[in-house]
Amino acid sequence: MTAGRAMRRVFTAALFGMVGTAQAQTAADLVRCRDVVDANERLRCYDALARELAPPPAPPAATESAKPAPLPREDPRSALTPTGRADDGRSLLSQRWEIEREDKYGTFKFTYYRPNYILPVLWSDDANRLPESPTRGATPTEIPYRDLEAAFQLSFKMKLVEEAFGTPSDIWVGYTQQSYWQVFNSELSRPFRETDFEPEVMWVVPTDYSVLGLRGRLLSFGLAHQSNGRAEPLSRSWNRVYAMIGLEREGFVLQAKVWRRLNESGDDDDNPDIVDYVGRAEFLGFYQWSGGSSTTLRLRTTFKRDPGWGSAQFDWRFAFTRQLQGYFQVFSGYGESLIDYNFRKTSVGLGISVGNWY
Repeated sequence: MTAGRAMRRVFTAALFGMVGTAQAQTAADLVRCRDVVDANERLRCYDALARELAPPPAPPAATESAKPAPLPREDPRSALTPTGRADDGRSLLSQRWEIEREDKYGTFKFTYYRPNYILPVLWSDDANRLPESPTRGATPTEIPYRDLEAAFQLSFKMKLVEEAFGTPSDIWVGYTQQSYWQVFNSELSRPFRETDFEPEVMWVVPTDYSVLGLRGRLLSFGLAHQSNGRAEPLSRSWNRVYAMIGLEREGFVLQAKVWRRLNESGDDDDNPDIVDYVGRAEFLGFYQWSGGSSTTLRLRTTFKRDPGWGSAQFDWRFAFTRQLQGYFQVFSGYGESLIDYNFRKTSVGLGISVGNWY
């Protein structure tokens, strides 16, 4: 027998011996796992044995055409983005308030609320040069404001709680800031005539009913505070609770809101008669046109004939890009700003709007 043949026999015998030993060990391990009384522990024993016996996975073959897996789609509402577009026929109110499951994007993401706009030119038929209220009186001297100024508004909202109280409803917070700037008034060093701040919290409850051909989509309850942050005699502020319903049909939305003022006591009230001018209810109609433009009509009423009827505001947005629109605004009545809550005026402005609608 040659030396090479002898070596092969020895190697073969050793290999069979190792295989036999491994098979015997595997059989012993299987018996050990079988005899475990607790079902969960027995399953863990079998899993551990399987991991020991299974060969490690082979690394994937590298090819020139291999590409990394695509990243998950970024949340389109991770920053302020337009909402309420009817391009795909979806519900305007659902896109705006995330009513339907497919429109929900979770909490703590900023979206547009009321119009965000800049009006470089805002002309009024009269300027309130002697602001007054029953408790603060009038300013000592007339302020030489001009009828021509600029204005802008910033407004956003954010969802705090999704499916609150174990229901499909959500809790939101909103913030709106509105400023009027005497940018053309060099005699007064171009001051800001008025800036109003309005934080609020809203509980939005989805609904589903039909009335007059419209589909009722939401019921909202809110608490709002609005003030101008100024010292007396120009300080103005009020708090209110409100209820609102939202209805829609295709590109048309109707919102109806009523509120009750939370009165302050005595001399702490800057403007005790504000609801007799600004109003006690608001009706807002919005229509999204097929070309990308939109129109809005907002009516506020006091439900009284004296001293006034509230106000009306008409907005027209015409598209430049998806996020930037031309903006035309006409206002007439009381309460264009807090300092003007009891001052009647008509104003016309032209500028740009970012975002889409109320």
